[in-house]
Amino acid sequence: MENLTFLYNGIESMLTPIKLFWVVAGSMLGTLIGAMPGLGPNTGVAVLLPFTFAMPADSGLLLLISIYLGCMYGGRISSILINTPGDAAAIMTCVDGYPMMQQGRGGAAMGISALTSFVGGMIAIVFMTFFAPLLANAALAFGPPEYFAVMIFSLIAINSVTESTSLKGLLMVILGLLLAMVGADYVSGQSRLTFGISHLLDGIDFVPVAIGIFGLSEVFSGIEKLADKKLIEYSMKLSALFPTRQDLRESIKPTIIGTILGIIIGVLPGAGATLSTFAAYGAAKKFSNHPEKFGHGSIEGVAAPEAANNATVAGALTPMLALGIPGSSVAALIMGGFIVHDLQPGPLMFQKTPDIAWAIIGGLYIANVVLLVVNSALIPLFVTTIRIVQPFLYPLVAVLCVLGVYSVNGSMSDVWIMVIFGVLGFFMKKGNFPTAGLLLALILGPTIENTFRQSLIMSQGNYSIFYQSTISLTLFVATVLFFFYPIARSWIKGTNQVKE
Repeated sequence: MENLTFLYNGIESMLTPIKLFWVVAGSMLGTLIGAMPGLGPNTGVAVLLPFTFAMPADSGLLLLISIYLGCMYGGRISSILINTPGDAAAIMTCVDGYPMMQQGRGGAAMGISALTSFVGGMIAIVFMTFFAPLLANAALAFGPPEYFAVMIFSLIAINSVTESTSLKGLLMVILGLLLAMVGADYVSGQSRLTFGISHLLDGIDFVPVAIGIFGLSEVFSGIEKLADKKLIEYSMKLSALFPTRQDLRESIKPTIIGTILGIIIGVLPGAGATLSTFAAYGAAKKFSNHPEKFGHGSIEGVAAPEAANNATVAGALTPMLALGIPGSSVAALIMGGFIVHDLQPGPLMFQKTPDIAWAIIGGLYIANVVLLVVNSALIPLFVTTIRIVQPFLYPLVAVLCVLGVYSVNGSMSDVWIMVIFGVLGFFMKKGNFPTAGLLLALILGPTIENTFRQSLIMSQGNYSIFYQSTISLTLFVATVLFFFYPIARSWIKGTNQVKE
């Protein structure tokens, strides 16, 4: 009951013109930044962080947090409309969101993604309000061995839910891990898989690979369709621009799944939204009544990752506010904003500066509502724009891909890497190779290596550390089960066909 009083005071303190302005401004900026391929919340918060230093503490922090939440909403726009994820967390939205767009149901995909984002984010904020200390303490049970087990489980789990053969999925995971090894070893300094190319000493960035595989490859596929006169027909009926009742019913279960996983994974320091969206997509498919629709325009495949995506925001901010431990790289940047304003996130913050802490939580509630209204209202505009510019869409996407990649590091080498993976992505689609596993392995590869080494350092080279913990042992058992699941599924399917 005391928390409700604090929350009421926090929301009431937000209802001033200047604070509402910064929340709305941050939400809109975040949506735009999230929709731009290659940017995402890390870039948005990092670029605008210095501008908040001269602002009052509460206004500056509200702006940063609103940008963070807005980017989570915005990433789905380019994912659904042009098959180009705004950031890593929006990858799984491409898998079913873009096929829905190709089927003339882009508006429904946009609508359900906005609604599930709102629901997932709002439930996560409620959990943040009442259970922040409890959730943060649970995260402390995870050390390097547990994180290593989580990462390995994620790689195998995403492979087990693809429509392709398990061998193809495993090959993509291995390729992703090899790409993650490129560059200088952070312990010994030795170069690995660089082939004498100096640019590769810093490793292969995720952004050019992701935009190449998802964005540029779609340009090549689109050019091929244009040559065959296969333009997409977009329905402009009102019923096609918004989700139907059936869509809403089908989205309930995946939204709940995505929200729960988003909160849990968001609380774990370093895990982030990317891991939660992959996990949510896989879990939603496992529990779906129609798993065969996933990858071909399933509304459930859009709802689950979007709910997880936004639930992760409050989840990542929970340990930051409660213990001073950021749950994601963006939360770490925001924590830097706290420190600049002489605020130390942690248990004492709720005692020394409760007005700031609860104003931020109240601001999250308001920003979530603002983003739902704005994103829902603009659905017809987004879809109509794509319909009008369809003849020029692929050149436009190509330009956005180049600008998005170049803007990250200002490097033409990254652009060439994007082109290479754009060509590879084009042929991967033709060969029905699942690219999600490759991208997840590339993202998690450095963390897997680091946690593996940290675990062995802790145990002085004793590998038993990986199964001494109940958490890591359970995760490894689950990993084995998920690894053999596609093999058993194929064997059972083959046996049934022989009997028939």
